[in-house]
This record gives sequence, C-alpha cells and structure tokens, in this order.
Amino acid sequence: MPILALSLLAAAAAAPGVPGSTGLIRDPDLRCVAAVSAALGILADRKTDDAEQTAGLTAVFMYYLGKVDARRPGLDYARSLTALMNAPGYAQELPADLKRCGAEAEERGRTLQTLGERLKAAVPLGRAGAG
Repeated sequence: MPILALSLLAAAAAAPGVPGSTGLIRDPDLRCVAAVSAALGILADRKTDDAEQTAGLTAVFMYYLGKVDARRPGLDYARSLTALMNAPGYAQELPADLKRCGAEAEERGRTLQTLGERLKAAVPLGRAGAG
C-alpha cells in the first residue's frame, strides 16, 4: 500500500490545482491522508527497510482514507491532494498535521487494542475445547 501513497504524492506534484477547493484542503482527515502520504514518501526515500514502521504508517493511511471515503465517495484524490499540497503555507502546516493525525491514530489504536482484548476474553474462538 505504500505504493498507493507514493503514487498520490507523484500525482499531486504533477497535476494543476483544483479551483474552489478551499473546503477540501481544510478537511482534517484529507490533511491526514496527505500528511501520512508524505511520511511514507520520506520513509521510502530513506531506503531503510523498516517493515514495521511502513506497515504502521500504511495502516494509518488506510484509516484516514477510509474516513474520507465514507464522507466523500468517489473523491478525486489526485486533484484534491494536489490542491492541498500546493496550497500556500502547506509545508509549514505539515508538522502540526502530522502531530494531530498521529495523536488521533494512536488513540484509535489504543481503542482497538482494548476492543480486541475484551473480545478475546468474551469470545472463546480458537481456544481448546471451544465451540
């Protein structure tokens, strides 16, 4: 999936902006898609083989992509991300987006971990003698 994120970054760098897209570029979840794409791109550029970090970022990317897809099915990501990434001041706002998106993703991860633990305790799947 990092290839998808990198493809979005490449499309954003090559395509023209989207007129009238101010609302989209302020969408906090779309900003997270862009920020995590940037992080995946940086990781790929470093050429470090950190599969765990790549997998984690890919999961976060998919989380935010799903949030955006739920509200905006059929969104033209290349055009929308182009407008966002080319918006004046975006580079200066990126660190704050990364921090905000990372904090939300960490909280969601803790919630899912707790859910998994509760389900494991409540549902006897896979245990000897279950079923």
